[in-house]
Amino acid sequence: MADAPDPDAQRLDAYRKAVDRLPVLTRVIFLLVRLDALSYDEIARRLSIDPQTVESCLVEALGMIRIMLDGELPRRRDDPRIALAEADLHRRHRAYCEEALWALRIVDPILWTDHGDDDQTFMRVIVAAMPPRVHDTFILNRVEQLSYAQIAERMGTFQWIVRHRMLRAIRHIARGPDRFEQWLRDRASEPATIN
Repeated sequence: MADAPDPDAQRLDAYRKAVDRLPVLTRVIFLLVRLDALSYDEIARRLSIDPQTVESCLVEALGMIRIMLDGELPRRRDDPRIALAEADLHRRHRAYCEEALWALRIVDPILWTDHGDDDQTFMRVIVAAMPPRVHDTFILNRVEQLSYAQIAERMGTFQWIVRHRMLRAIRHIARGPDRFEQWLRDRASEPATIN
């Protein structure tokens, strides 16, 4: 019997996977309610959105999780409150990204799109702003998935130089703006200030 799978562990794993597949805003709000025990009003204040939108996101999360646990593909609710809140939050996140990149002296224009992934968009700008050898080393490692030894051989240099360039690339990325989900979590973790 020791080899039999634990049904509770399987359910918990399926539940976690379902939560991970939720849309970002819906997932963040779901976790704020369920894990942080924040009220709808408190979440709404912290994110500067309507409390009914918080409730709509929670309803969407619960419905999508149930559907995924039943083995079906979830669909988003057609809720204009959620759509408006997401659009406003994305607009505010984009402004934050532009300001953060400007502070890093990365002044290339960011070509935001309505249907693109904002996190990938600003990450491309950050990577493009790396010094050329650091950029090339980063691309060879992350995109072409070459080892440090392979990169050193291809670039005619030493592995320690490759490691140094990768550390520079990682530091360069780490100084950049937070991804959308982390930015939302940070906004929600700080009590709203009253002006």
